[in-house]
Amino acid sequence: MPNLEIKRTSELTRKQVSERLIALGHALAGDSEVELGSDGDSLTIVVADRVQWELEIEVEGDKTEIEIEISWRDAPADETEAAVPVKPVRRARPRKAAAK
Repeated sequence: MPNLEIKRTSELTRKQVSERLIALGHALAGDSEVELGSDGDSLTIVVADRVQWELEIEVEGDKTEIEIEISWRDAPADETEAAVPVKPVRRARPRKAAAK
């Protein structure tokens, strides 16, 4: 079960849908924080720089459905930029133990 799930279904015009998609696109392009809202409720989420994108188009009889899913994993708080390569650590050779 998810920690949080908000699901809203409403009937909109094509123009209203396009305005919402454009607003989401601008928010994603502008910053990592994206504010999403519906019917007076809003939630601000932080979106990772790299995400998984899924597009599904389903035609069944006279009904057509388009689903867009964007998902990502939050980086642990102590994790640094994954894009920065880490240099391998050179380990010294172990010293031979002196004979006693």
